[in-house]
Formats: sequence, C-alpha cells, structure tokens
Amino acid sequence: MEYTIARTYPHKILSEQSDPKVSLYMSTHRDPTKNEADRIRFGNLLRDLENKLKKVTDSKKQKTIMQTLNDLKDDRTLWNQRLDGLCVFINGDSCVVYILSNPPRDMAIVGQRFHTKPLLRDFQGLDEYQILALSAKEFTLYEGNRTGFRLIPPKDDEPRKIGDFLGEEFSESYLAQGSYGGVGNTPMFHGHKSKKDEVDKDIERYLNKVDKFIKDTYSMHSKKPLILFALPEYHAYFEKRSNNPYLLKNGIKESPNELTESTLKEKAWKIIEPHYESTIEKLKDHYEKALQKDRADFNINTISKAAVNGRVETLLIEAFRIIPGRIDENNGYLIQRDGSQTKFDDALDDLMDIVLTNGGSVHVIPEEKMPCDTGAAAIYRY
Repeated sequence: MEYTIARTYPHKILSEQSDPKVSLYMSTHRDPTKNEADRIRFGNLLRDLENKLKKVTDSKKQKTIMQTLNDLKDDRTLWNQRLDGLCVFINGDSCVVYILSNPPRDMAIVGQRFHTKPLLRDFQGLDEYQILALSAKEFTLYEGNRTGFRLIPPKDDEPRKIGDFLGEEFSESYLAQGSYGGVGNTPMFHGHKSKKDEVDKDIERYLNKVDKFIKDTYSMHSKKPLILFALPEYHAYFEKRSNNPYLLKNGIKESPNELTESTLKEKAWKIIEPHYESTIEKLKDHYEKALQKDRADFNINTISKAAVNGRVETLLIEAFRIIPGRIDENNGYLIQRDGSQTKFDDALDDLMDIVLTNGGSVHVIPEEKMPCDTGAAAIYRY
C-alpha cells in the first residue's frame, strides 16, 4: 500500500468506511542527528500497534497495515521531511501521513474513528499564522505556530514570481537588481531611466496581484493572521492598498534574504502572541457571558446531546485531554469505555467531528487556557 503526504484537513480518508482505523502519532526532531532515534521510537510504536491489531482484525489486513508502516519506517525521504511531529492514518485501503509543526504525544490507537484532536491543533490552532515573504522578484509563503513554521509549497502551477503574474505584460530584459522609490516609496527594480515609469507600473501591478492572490487562495480559506515579511517600503504600500482582512498591521520589516530560521520564528511569535492571547480572552469572555444566559455548558453529556441537534456554535477542546468512549450520533449519548481496552476511541474526537459537520467551529487549546476542567466547553447557537 502506498502512502500520501497530506497538507490539508480534512482528508477523504476520514470518511472512508474501511476498517480498522489506525491513528499513529509521535513527536520528531528537526535536528538530523536525531533522525535514527526517531525511527527507533517509531518502530517501538509499531510493535505496540501490532499487538493491538492481532486482537481486532484478520491476519490479512494486519499484514497489509504493518507492511506499509514498516515501509514508512525505512523511507528516508519521509524522515528527511520531519518537523516537530508525525501523524499517520491508515486503514485496510489507504495510508495518509501528516508532517506536524506541533509535537504530539506518542501513541498508537485502533478505533472506530481516527483520532484527530492532535492533528486539528495543527490546522485550527489559535496560535496559527502565515508569513508572506515578499521581494521585488518573487514571494514565498509559510505557515507556523508558537513552535515554528514550515514552507507552503506551490500547488501545481501556482504563480510565485513577478513574471508569473504579469505574463506577456512584463519583460525582464531591462531590469537589474536594485530599487527605485516608486509607488508609495516602494523599492522597485531599476533599469534605464527611460523605462522607470514602466517598471514602477509593473511593480504596482505585481503587488496588487500578489495581494489578491494570497487573499483569495489562502487567507479567506485558512482565516489565519498573515504576517508580511518584507522591506519597510513594501509595508507602506500594503498598508495603503491591501484588501486582505487577515493581514496584520505590524509585520517584519526586513529583507527575507537576511534572517535565519530561528530569528524569523522569534520575530513572528512576538507579533502573533498578543493576537493569540487576545483571541483566547475574547473566546473565554464570550463563553462566560453565554454561560450566564444558559447558552453555554461544560458538561460533556449535555454538550454531546446539543451537538447532535446542531446547537453548538463554538466548541473549545482541551489539547491533550482524552475521554475514552464514543458518542452515539443518533441521540448524543456518551458511551464511556475503559481506556485500557484494545480498541480505543476518544469521545472528544466524536464531539469535534459532530460539531464541524453541523457547521460549528472547534478550537483545540492548552489546558491552562481552558475556562473549565472537564475537557470541553461549548457555546450554543440558541
């Protein structure tokens, strides 16, 4: 069985009916000298998983799943792509791998659903952001959180360079690296003086197109705050002209060619942290006010029933909390299980899936930021 590296959530494997559903998580190191140690830990998780599979599935499916996972362990290409964590979803027919920027706890789980909560932290965490690293020639896009960031590679033939955006309207023949003070004192390419006005117009069209492309293709879908990483003159232009509601006013006003990864991470988090803290406080304040009006709850049983009836508008989930069991999607009853059982389900996974399916929003946040100690807090629509 081949595997796919997924970059978006949710993936179609989550809706596939093939059993068993195996979820494997482990933290990894960016330091390549610890690569072998990570692979050894992965192998230990596989031994634990194999014992669980023997008790819940036939030998043919077990062999197929374990062969695929052992192939992953030996795949050097995969391990060279590591960040801070790895997530593997595998059933009898498909295998999907996520490279995580949030370190999860090591676990190997067999259940009726895939265990999605640690993964959701990477895609719907309130500390998530994107970085637009922009120069006069091209741009690069990153996504990150408090632990670091990663490159967002172009999809298919997505534009990245000025020539990609301007096409036949643009000619590089007279351009050299440098700058003119152009629109809004934006640094421009320079060439022959007779071409300066034409070059400035090229840059203005380029910046307008980049702004629209990032907004329509990324920001409006991810809804993550966007940090502009560029020379100060570009910030002046975007502050006046940008139509992206997710672009933060304060960005990184330096050349993208001059910062190291560690320095960029530090500068990005310094910008995002106040935004993150403010968002958490607004959610908690909204929850407390709703609680006073009987439009919020922290009892998992009550929340489950409200969720299946489509009443949950916003759900806050404690990041590492697990409630062994499942939720009956017909009536919302919580069916608890002994966490030591071989076949494992997390009721909070069920709850998140139900809320998302019914159009609600889910936020996975740290324990110390939760407004209650039950693992879940819900704000109701009515």
